[in-house]
Amino acid sequence: MHFDQALHLLQQLGPSMEQKGLRIATRFYDSLEATYEEELRALREAGAQDGTRALRILRLSQLLNQITNQHESSELFKLILLNEINQTKSFLLTYPDIISREILKAIQVEYALEEDAPLLQAWAIVHHQLVDTCRHFCKYRRAENWRQQDILLIAEEHHLGAVIDEARHALLSGRKTTLLHVSAEELAERMLANVLSLTTKGMVVHHIRQEGWEQQMHEFLTMITANDPIVFVSGSTNFIEEIQQRLDPLPVLFGPFVAANQLPS
Repeated sequence: MHFDQALHLLQQLGPSMEQKGLRIATRFYDSLEATYEEELRALREAGAQDGTRALRILRLSQLLNQITNQHESSELFKLILLNEINQTKSFLLTYPDIISREILKAIQVEYALEEDAPLLQAWAIVHHQLVDTCRHFCKYRRAENWRQQDILLIAEEHHLGAVIDEARHALLSGRKTTLLHVSAEELAERMLANVLSLTTKGMVVHHIRQEGWEQQMHEFLTMITANDPIVFVSGSTNFIEEIQQRLDPLPVLFGPFVAANQLPS
C-alpha cells in the first residue's frame, strides 16, 4: 500500500473523527504521561512542551481530523512540515518510535481494530512517512532555509498533469524547480504549452524517453538530486517504487499523487 492509497483509505474515518479525535488524543496523552515520564520531563526542560495539556490534546485531535479529511497528499505534507519544522523541538521528531506505537494503540482501541486491519496498516504508513519527512527536513531548520529547498518533480508518461500545479506553487514561492518527464511519446500540444509557460518562469525541464531510461537513470538522478531537493513523483506504482529505490535514503515525499480523485494506476 502506497502513501496516497493509505491516505485515501483513511478518508473513511473522516465523518467519525471529529467526534472520536478528542478521545483518541486524550487516550494518547494519558498513555504518554503514564509510561514516558522521563522523556516528557526532558522535553519540558528543553522548552519543547508548548501550551497546556488541554491545548496539546486539541491540536492532536485537529491533526487527526485533518488527516482523515484530506484528499491531496502534498497539501497534507506541507501542513505537517509547517507545524513540526517551525517548532524548536517536538516529541514527534525526538521520539518517533514512541509516538508511532502510542498513536496506533490509541486509534486501535477507539475503533476496535484488529492488529492486521487495513485501516490500522494505513495509519502506520501515513504516520511513518510523515515522521520521515519531518526528520529529514528538520536538519534545515536551524539554517532557516528549508523553505527554499529545491523542488524536483518526476512524472511518468501521462501522469505529468498531476505535478503541474505543484510546479506553479513552487515557482511562486521562489523555489528552484526542476521537472523530469519520462515518456515514450512527445507531449500533447496543450500539455506542452503548460510546461513551456512554466519554463518562462524559471522551471528547468528534462525529458527522457522511456526506452533506455534504466541505463541513464542512476547517473542522471544522482546529478539532479545533489542539492537534496523535495521530491514529488507521479506515475505508476512500479515507476514510483523504482524512483524510491534509486533515491534512497532521500525520501520521495509526495508520491504517488491523487489526481482528479483517482488512485494511481
